Amino acid sequence: MPFGCIIPPMLTAKAQYNLANAENYFREHLSTGDYYTEGKQVAGMWFGAGAARLKLRGDVGLDDFLKLCRNVNPNTDELLTQRMKVNRRVFYDFTLSPPKSVSIVALVAGEMRVEKAHERATISALRELEKFAAARVRKNGASNYRNTRNIVGAVFRHDASRALDPHLHCHCIIFNATHDKTERQWKALETYEMLQAAKFAENVYYHELAQELRRLGYELQNNKRGDFEINGMPQKLIERFSKRHSEIDKETRELLEKEPDKRGQNLNEIRERIAHDRRARKSKTLGANDWWSFGANKSRMKKNRH
Repeated sequence: MPFGCIIPPMLTAKAQYNLANAENYFREHLSTGDYYTEGKQVAGMWFGAGAARLKLRGDVGLDDFLKLCRNVNPNTDELLTQRMKVNRRVFYDFTLSPPKSVSIVALVAGEMRVEKAHERATISALRELEKFAAARVRKNGASNYRNTRNIVGAVFRHDASRALDPHLHCHCIIFNATHDKTERQWKALETYEMLQAAKFAENVYYHELAQELRRLGYELQNNKRGDFEINGMPQKLIERFSKRHSEIDKETRELLEKEPDKRGQNLNEIRERIAHDRRARKSKTLGANDWWSFGANKSRMKKNRH
């Protein structure tokens, strides 16, 4: 695939191994607002059959989140899973984001219904992903997997990229625990099947979001490269609000020029590593010209009004 045709995946996954980093991640990123919600707390919502089993519902509290990071049952303050490896995974961060035109309509144009469509599509994708949750089964020296179909998840919605582009996305934190009903105990979450099903979950999100947007009256334009944009959104506007994407593209090109032996590797994975390793801290300032109105184009995006 030519470099210029790389499609950033709508669903990405990253494991967190460092406990201190995991705790700081909640305080400095997950629960802290981006541009539109700057200065406000982001209320995450508990998700999953595992969370329900632990009686975790509604808003995500700091104490419960940190206890799960430390592998502690929030109800009993006892160890949740029995095995505690030194390099234990704390949680997985599955991030879902829509096409750029959807973020622009939702955030710059203030279309709350589009934000809600994104959130519902995210939950639909997570429900499918949860079906692939598993735990390791050790018996007579052999090791296998058992499908558990439950996760302990926390979903946080954010609205800007590190470059402060409008970037609607949800961080879906999935803790390293799942309940094995057969053995009646909590175990470490085995994510092999979940990671294999990530593309399927992404397609569920894509399909549900597209269906909701059409119900809201938006016409969609399917691109040859496999994604879509809202019809009538000027390409220049999409590029204008894609600074973070452009920065990663530039760094990827520079890396491949410096290390040509990596050209045969998965370019999307390279971009993800760059995005994670070289990301800047959130800026607290924003020029007035960085966010500008496109009201004249709004009427071109809908085939009817509601």
